[in-house]
Amino acid sequence: MSIPNPVWVMTNGCFDGLHIGHILHLAHAAKWGDRLVVALTADGFVNKGPGRPHFKSYQRREHLMELRCVDHVIIVNDVLDAMAEITPDIFVKGNEYEGKIEPRHMDYFTAHSIEVRFTYTPKFSSTTLLSDRPR
Repeated sequence: MSIPNPVWVMTNGCFDGLHIGHILHLAHAAKWGDRLVVALTADGFVNKGPGRPHFKSYQRREHLMELRCVDHVIIVNDVLDAMAEITPDIFVKGNEYEGKIEPRHMDYFTAHSIEVRFTYTPKFSSTTLLSDRPR
């Protein structure tokens, strides 16, 4: 009897100001496989707004690693850097990215038979949440 290989799922993002929207997205993505890898955007590559990222990458990594649904977190500059480390079976983004994934990323996913899926979970804005916090 042969033991099947685990199904690896990957998602990526900044995850600055971890919130319920992030947690629901990650939990949903994890259900599609055996191992969930989060490709965390390095500090220098976060879309910067005032004071962003609020948390440094090592802090954001620790937040994510405390979640039961997350198996691994790698800090990367972008998605293709993540793929150089781990080639998943499934790549997951929130549904707001449908039709908006960069063509070079889609070309890579297609060339490596990586299935792309989208979660339909509630959306929250980290920028808004962080800027509305009490001082």
